[in-house]
Amino acid sequence: MLRINTLTTLKFLTFSILLVLVSVSPSLNIIPQKLIPTSLHDSQRLLELLLISLVLLYSITLRTHASGFPANRKIHYALYLLIALAVTSSYLAIHPRHALIEISILSGLFFLSLHIARLYHENNTQFIKWLTYAIWVGISLSMAAFYVGYITATIFKTPVIWPAPITGFNNIRFFNQYQLWTLGLITLPLLSFDLKGKYTRYWLHIGLVCWWVLLFHSTSRGVLLAWLAGILVTMAIYRKSAWPFIRLQLMHITAGFISYKILFELIPSLRGTILVTGTVIRDTIGDRIELWNQSISLFLEHPVLGIGPMHFAWYNHTSSSAHPHNSVLQALAEWGLPATLIIVAIAGYAVFCWLKRFNPASLQTETKLNSSLAIALFFTLVTNATYSLVDGVIVMPISQVMMFTFIGLMLGFYNKERLNHVERKNAFSPLLAGIILIALVCSALPEILQSANGNEKEFSMGYTALGPRIWLEFK
Repeated sequence: MLRINTLTTLKFLTFSILLVLVSVSPSLNIIPQKLIPTSLHDSQRLLELLLISLVLLYSITLRTHASGFPANRKIHYALYLLIALAVTSSYLAIHPRHALIEISILSGLFFLSLHIARLYHENNTQFIKWLTYAIWVGISLSMAAFYVGYITATIFKTPVIWPAPITGFNNIRFFNQYQLWTLGLITLPLLSFDLKGKYTRYWLHIGLVCWWVLLFHSTSRGVLLAWLAGILVTMAIYRKSAWPFIRLQLMHITAGFISYKILFELIPSLRGTILVTGTVIRDTIGDRIELWNQSISLFLEHPVLGIGPMHFAWYNHTSSSAHPHNSVLQALAEWGLPATLIIVAIAGYAVFCWLKRFNPASLQTETKLNSSLAIALFFTLVTNATYSLVDGVIVMPISQVMMFTFIGLMLGFYNKERLNHVERKNAFSPLLAGIILIALVCSALPEILQSANGNEKEFSMGYTALGPRIWLEFK
């Protein structure tokens, strides 16, 4: 009975923190400053660490393994080899403890994806609705702050240094990552939910148009290119089945662009006011190319095991960036070629299995919700994989949590007919979760305690090197 109550409590806590992460933390710093003085980014990181810890505790307490999850032995062996390579790379890194933080976080997030798959299986429709509505709460809070700032600036003719009204992120590109993760799933209510209320659909359309205005305002070329790649690939693969989804995307991006021009160009010119924007971080890709060249050089110097997870900052003495803004080059530089090939092979195999199971023919037999969900998940995967080639999608806390949440959704959705409620005892899974939890606590806790003492800027090992990218200290 005690074990059942503990599992129920942990499940409730993990789900609640997940919802808070995707809904409230993108707008508000919910960690009390009197408890630990943190920035918005560090607050989100602490929530991520808490979520991972609770998921690992749940996995330890569960002591069982739900049958029906992917059981391809080659995939299992590949994952074990990947872990071995990561641990070896960390051991040989300049600062093994900081390398261990990254390994622990990513391993814990993998357990999160399995937890999400389990939650989806237990009540798939309800889980999708809760998650979708939580994301809608998040984007509504972001839009409320944004448009209140806009209206205030317009009425009082007071220039605002934007993106000040976007309150939940220390960097506008972190916000762009959050936006891109949401663009697929938030269309599900219009595509397949049984909506109540006469005007609900109209409000959802207006909300999506307003959300696109924020994206155009942020002037992120990478997000638009990634969105276009997602549209083209999704349309090429799913053809007519994807048209309702793509039509909504095209409608909202067009209306959002027109609205942006009206709000930020036409109205200010008519009123004789100026809305100062500060979202163009760079007008050239020269700095990106420099980071990519440096990543290639580091890979060539350390081709087998890399320089160590989360160690790009230790070698990057020419800029303030702690990661190369390219997921593949980051893996090559920090983890080495063998680990990168394993990651790419697993990802490629996963996409192959997904398309084999969910294709235009098979979607004809699915319900409207399942068909729309399959297309939205695939679109989200393609867009963010593309964007990760030019930005830190795999680095930032909310983006990491959303990435593995979507992976978990895809796992649960892919295995929805194979999963069953029969569970079998499994000693290895809770043992591995326990090892990861111990490693996470031992590696990350010293820095958290350091921050609690008021030394926020001393989160890392100090200033003999740039330090880790886990905190805001280095972006």
